Amino acid sequence: MLYNVARPSFRNVALMLTPRLLPLASVLLCALGLAACSTEPVRTPEVQLTEEPGEAGPRCSGADCCSDAEALEFAPQRQYCSALALDNEGKGPASSSALKEAIAGARAEKIRTHDASGVLCHAYALEAQRAGDRGDAAAARTGLAAAVQACRAGFGNESDQAAQALLDSAEQRMQMKELDKVQADIGAVLAQARKNANAQIEADATDALGRLMGIGGDLAGERRLLNEGMEMRRKAYGENSYQAGMSYVNLGGSYMRQNDNPAGRAWYERAIAVYGATLGMADPVTLEVRAAHAMSYSAERNHKRAQELLEAMLPQAVQAYGAQSEDTVAILNDIGNMLQHQGQSPAALLRFEEVLAIRRATMPNSVKHGRSALLAATLKRKTGGGCGASTALDAEVRRIAAQLEASAARDEEARSYVRDAHDFVQQCALPAPRGARKHK
Repeated sequence: MLYNVARPSFRNVALMLTPRLLPLASVLLCALGLAACSTEPVRTPEVQLTEEPGEAGPRCSGADCCSDAEALEFAPQRQYCSALALDNEGKGPASSSALKEAIAGARAEKIRTHDASGVLCHAYALEAQRAGDRGDAAAARTGLAAAVQACRAGFGNESDQAAQALLDSAEQRMQMKELDKVQADIGAVLAQARKNANAQIEADATDALGRLMGIGGDLAGERRLLNEGMEMRRKAYGENSYQAGMSYVNLGGSYMRQNDNPAGRAWYERAIAVYGATLGMADPVTLEVRAAHAMSYSAERNHKRAQELLEAMLPQAVQAYGAQSEDTVAILNDIGNMLQHQGQSPAALLRFEEVLAIRRATMPNSVKHGRSALLAATLKRKTGGGCGASTALDAEVRRIAAQLEASAARDEEARSYVRDAHDFVQQCALPAPRGARKHK
């Protein structure tokens, strides 16, 4: 495994997890049709080598070698390990700088080229993950393509490292719905994994191929391959392993997309039990599955049960994300929506006002701030008896709309908000005075 990957946004009920959980929020929104998909060409950095890959490959590279004194004598490996350590200490900028130094040093190496390409194999993959974390899908694609090249150069075309890098690249392209040659690449990974007797990569590739079948509309093929991948993971890691849990999530997502919520929930519940035991109930991955599980009840109009489950996970969300995080805000918003669906407008308003207070502090005068103000003002009028009840919120709605006027011409979200804010304000505008009657 080259690196730890991302997870999809838990606003999607039909949640799916990739083997490395590549955090590409924009990729997932694109895959769900909720955001535009970038199709910028991939420009792969050239991997400079002066010798052909040998049978032995690099002496030692990657995270597993960060306690190997001999490996750390090689400067690019040492800088790569420093990047990992700094990241664990929460020193993001310093970690990024160390990673760039590792890549630059490895690319410039002319003697220990196998060691250099081994470092690049891991470093490009980590760089791609970080690009995904910040929503830069084009940079993530470039990094993964470079990782494939570096892994092949350092370890050989038929190595486990090259197969893993190719699978990661195929996963990312699949999430972006850039499906050209993805099936062929996953098939090549599957064949290589079987040849190398690598059960982990074979299971991951089988699961990926199943999800690809689902994207293509082959439900029977999707379920068959997801079940095969699950059995492989159970055999390799155990029924209650983290790896098996990913299969449970993906099978749940398959049923959810077919509106079979009870079957999908059963798989989600198995995954929650596994993740709760292995990661903890407050881990972001566990929270994602818990939120998807909760919202499946809302899809069946059981808003009360969805609300109860969201309320139960809120303390762990605050623990994991922070009280003012947008991830926490999403849960607060969902709770408010569930309350509103149940006709509990005063309770819903309290939740929406919590969200508004957070966004006033974290993203003042943004479209999201404006939407929260508009939602709270609308509900305030409903619960307070009319226009006079929302005077302060009305003023906030108008002020944010005025701030966003300048960007409305080029930003559809801002333009939509300004239009909705104007219509909202006009609902309570005083009628224009009639002119005096003319006397004959």
